[in-house]
Amino acid sequence: MTFAPPQRTRPLVAVASSTGATVDTHLGHAREFRIYGSDEGMVGLIGTRPAPQAGSGDARWEGVAEILSDCTYLLVAGVGRKPLDILAQRGLTVIEAEGYVQSLLRQLYGGIE
Repeated sequence: MTFAPPQRTRPLVAVASSTGATVDTHLGHAREFRIYGSDEGMVGLIGTRPAPQAGSGDARWEGVAEILSDCTYLLVAGVGRKPLDILAQRGLTVIEAEGYVQSLLRQLYGGIE
């Protein structure tokens, strides 16, 4: 996985995870997002944000874009074409990934711990 580090204007990374240890949740099943950031060379959990209510169609994806507007990336286990397009239009890059959250975050933030 090769991506530029998160942008200064959008310094955070959101993760869809049921446990916090691995990226294991499809975007459509996410109930919340874990938000990570980097400070003084360390990557850590900043907090969680609830996902918009399921079943609201495109409004849900617009809501996801709004609550994650300070995130460059969203890591998910899977995502459909429609939400992927809507989120990309709003400046959020969705990455389908599997693996340990901390390992993936280190890659995104350029190898920092």
